[in-house]
Amino acid sequence: MTKKDRLFFLDAARGFGMLLVILGHIWETDGILPVLIYSFHIPLFFIISGVLLKYTQTAGRPAGHIILSRLRGLIIPYVFFEFVFAGIQKILNYSDLSGQSIWGWLLLNPLNVPLWFLPTLFFSELLIIFLLKAEKSGRLMAAASILLYLIPFFIKNSGSPLSAAALRCCSSVGFTALGYAGCGLILGNDPHPALLVILSVLSGVLALINGKTGIYKLTFGNPFLFTVCAAAGSFVVLSALKRVRIRILEWIGENTLVFLGLHIIALRVVQLIPGFNTDTFIGGIAAMLLICALLTPAALFINRFLPFLTGKSV
Repeated sequence: MTKKDRLFFLDAARGFGMLLVILGHIWETDGILPVLIYSFHIPLFFIISGVLLKYTQTAGRPAGHIILSRLRGLIIPYVFFEFVFAGIQKILNYSDLSGQSIWGWLLLNPLNVPLWFLPTLFFSELLIIFLLKAEKSGRLMAAASILLYLIPFFIKNSGSPLSAAALRCCSSVGFTALGYAGCGLILGNDPHPALLVILSVLSGVLALINGKTGIYKLTFGNPFLFTVCAAAGSFVVLSALKRVRIRILEWIGENTLVFLGLHIIALRVVQLIPGFNTDTFIGGIAAMLLICALLTPAALFINRFLPFLTGKSV
């Protein structure tokens, strides 16, 4: 079995998480489904990144190589999709960029809001990697990650883009470190289905008690409930997807950057359809499927002609 075959479920989990991101942006309410989705879908991505850092032993590579690979894989796609979005917004007169600096707009407060995830992951991964380089046993990384993770629970955002970005990085470092530490458990033996059912019910109930949360808006509710729901929900998804291969989820996971960068544009197109109510369960699922259908040709085109814009080798 190849490395790709062993890790197929990580791509599937990214794909599943991406569908949840799309649904979360379709259902912008505090209803039951949005609350459940937001309780774990973004931490899931950071945990997956931590698992891959551990599995691939990335910290053992030369520092220059690591930085260049992260610039290519995260920052170039970030800049590309942000300029695509900004250009479309300008053409359609949806936004005015005249009063915004390049620092405040592009680097800290993207117009294409979902793209906040990419620079956050960039800095989080580099911090984890260089902490591991400084102290190979991982104790320094673990201690620093725990301390950083706790900061947003006690220090509130001052309102500036820089403050918000820094606090998001603190949260993401915690979940990336959790994935790194839990790599063996996640890649190891499959837990009993009964345990997954119990964890699903428990995390769902706790999420509804805690209310809608989110790293982007730095809304956590009860820190303990937020952490438990994020970790348990992510573990359930990763464990469940190890049991069966779902190729379409794997493909979406492999093209997460395209879906992340363009789904808001596709959503705006779908919302222009007369009489299409995306607030209902059926309407939201239908909208998600339409968005995926619209983005599939874009993903195929970029993979074929512009792969370097999504971090892939030419």
